[in-house]
Amino acid sequence: MDKCTAALLTAIGLTIIFFLSPITYAFHEGGAEEYCLGCHNIHRSAGSQGSDTGESSVAPKITLRGSDSSSTCLQCHASSGAVQSVLSNDGSRFTPGGDFYWLQKTFTWSEGGISYESEADSHGHNVVALDYGLHQDRRHSTAPGGGYLASSLACTSCHNPHATTMANGETGSIVSGLTIYGDGPFADTTSGNYRLLGGAGYQSSAQGSAMAFSHEPPIAVADSFSWTETDSRHPAYGSGMSEWCANCHSDFLNSSAGGAGGRHPAGKGAKLNGDIARNYNSYVKTGDLSGSQAQAYLALVPFEVGVSDVVFLDPSSSSGPGLGNANVMCLTCHRAHASAFENSGRWDFRAVFIAESHPRFGDGGVNGSDVVNSYYGRDITAEFGETQRQLCNKCHLKD
Repeated sequence: MDKCTAALLTAIGLTIIFFLSPITYAFHEGGAEEYCLGCHNIHRSAGSQGSDTGESSVAPKITLRGSDSSSTCLQCHASSGAVQSVLSNDGSRFTPGGDFYWLQKTFTWSEGGISYESEADSHGHNVVALDYGLHQDRRHSTAPGGGYLASSLACTSCHNPHATTMANGETGSIVSGLTIYGDGPFADTTSGNYRLLGGAGYQSSAQGSAMAFSHEPPIAVADSFSWTETDSRHPAYGSGMSEWCANCHSDFLNSSAGGAGGRHPAGKGAKLNGDIARNYNSYVKTGDLSGSQAQAYLALVPFEVGVSDVVFLDPSSSSGPGLGNANVMCLTCHRAHASAFENSGRWDFRAVFIAESHPRFGDGGVNGSDVVNSYYGRDITAEFGETQRQLCNKCHLKD
């Protein structure tokens, strides 16, 4: 056997082991198999004469590969063409959470002699990643509705890179990397949190114990082979998303059906009751109520199914809500990372007709594919019509 053939067979074998092994060792498993050097530089302190095998009495100095934690994360999660990328150079990452690209885009326009602006900082969670041109939110010093410091907001504020906290207050090592998508653990392994979201007790190093999380991560399942969100390929949300968001945005959690303080209800108690669920299922677009539950799901207006076991969740389902269990959550209207619209909206909350959403062609700051990418490649006029009103109507039927 020649060297080329041997190398090829070795590569094939390793690929089979990686994809078919019931325990997939990857970056974020929290245990001994985690690839530490992917994120950290490990080297000796000045003056140390020890070898790389650890004989020196001087402790190793461990630093991040990026200038800050988010920059380190983005070394992999901003890789061009990578499935796990959440930052592009044109808004083309159609992930459920959105594309951090929009944090760098301010759009301006004029109507009736009045100037308007959709500011970059209003488009999402302003993680500080200096190596990638992402900076602190200039509008808020703390999280709206909470006390989390904007100056310390990072990917690791929400995601636990070492995966050391789990649901129900458990701590320890997560042994199966596949569980980051919410799917159930393999035999003899420990289930991890959806998207590595910090569990109860999690605290990022920048905030300390003053901001330790009190709410458990949500129950959800995502497609482990694609991060592109569509109506038939999307996270299936079970329960707990709004409660988890309240770790930082506590004032905005109101799960009662009536809401409070002018805020839309969100949470386990904000049920899509019979009438609301029927509205969602029948609503296709403005003027068209011919829909059916089996094909009602709209990725622009997701919902929680209202279950606490992932076995009941299907990320390929196109079904709308059942009668009585489903509920509204924060992510029904907002994206977790960023969007092209103010307040990280899934659609433009300020537009009367969403076909006239900003960014639009001719707006200041618009270039390339900004307009089509703002709605994840959907042609809003072709799909919904020029007179499609706010997507609140998917539940409320006021148009």
